[in-house]
Amino acid sequence: MDIDKLNEKERYDMLAEMADLYYVQGKTQAEIARYFDTNRFRVAKLLQDARKEQIVEIHINYSNERNTVLETEMRQKLSLNQVIVVSSQYASYTDSLNQMGKAGAAYLGKLLQHNRVIGLTWGKTIGSVVAQLPTVVGHPVDAVQMTGYLKTANASVDARELVRQVAAAYNGDYYYLNTPLYMKNEAVMEALCEEPIVHETLNMTRKMDVLLSGIGGRSSLPTENPVIRPYLDETDRNTACSGSLYGFMLDAEGRPAQTGLNQRRIGADLEDIMRVPHRIVVACGRHKADILKKAAQNGLYNELVTDSDTALHILEN
Repeated sequence: MDIDKLNEKERYDMLAEMADLYYVQGKTQAEIARYFDTNRFRVAKLLQDARKEQIVEIHINYSNERNTVLETEMRQKLSLNQVIVVSSQYASYTDSLNQMGKAGAAYLGKLLQHNRVIGLTWGKTIGSVVAQLPTVVGHPVDAVQMTGYLKTANASVDARELVRQVAAAYNGDYYYLNTPLYMKNEAVMEALCEEPIVHETLNMTRKMDVLLSGIGGRSSLPTENPVIRPYLDETDRNTACSGSLYGFMLDAEGRPAQTGLNQRRIGADLEDIMRVPHRIVVACGRHKADILKKAAQNGLYNELVTDSDTALHILEN
């Protein structure tokens, strides 16, 4: 076979067949070379091309084993009720996220009993958990959007879509909070919250049994989001913040900051949030270690799903 004279489709089919022989049937590169009347060095190069062109994709299923030693240390250091730490050694960010999602979904499935109410925020970590929840028949769980809407780069992990997915998986009702996360005018905000459909959703946030949230570090503060800039006042611009949680800007000590944005935020009240028995944060990344530690020390969440790399950075500081 004169490989250099193949057209695009013929080359694609040849690379696919070559990849099947090597990765599925276990043939050696020398055997494949004889089959295609070429040399094994050319075969090695073509197998690399097949991967680069995504004709073949390799997925490594890392162990989803939990690190129980780190879990115990984290519970003790941060005074948390539950900590799930997945082993992430050698794993990429994507694989760590997938492992956390599996572990988080398994734990959440145990909590979501008949007629429970779950509140959700937004983000990739939450999306990974929700995507791996099993579909349960005849087991209604209601899902509520616990803060107003904040536009995300990925619509598949915004709060409304995640609420819809959970309600569909558990054959429950869904409650959207169809308002912005922040308002510019406090009087308009108060009037909007009295609208019946908004008022209904806010009432549902007072009935939450479980909440599921990500957490933002310094690099993802609302004040750095171009969409939010028109809503900022002087207190927002001048207050040093260490992160954000549930739509609240957190000050340098990890407490809700005394800022205009926090006063003009639409969502579950902090008092109602603190009464939720299972306040679960799902997060990973060394850059979030500081805010995860501070928010836990202030009791803003009481359960954590993370990876071993993040856990180690929290314990070292």
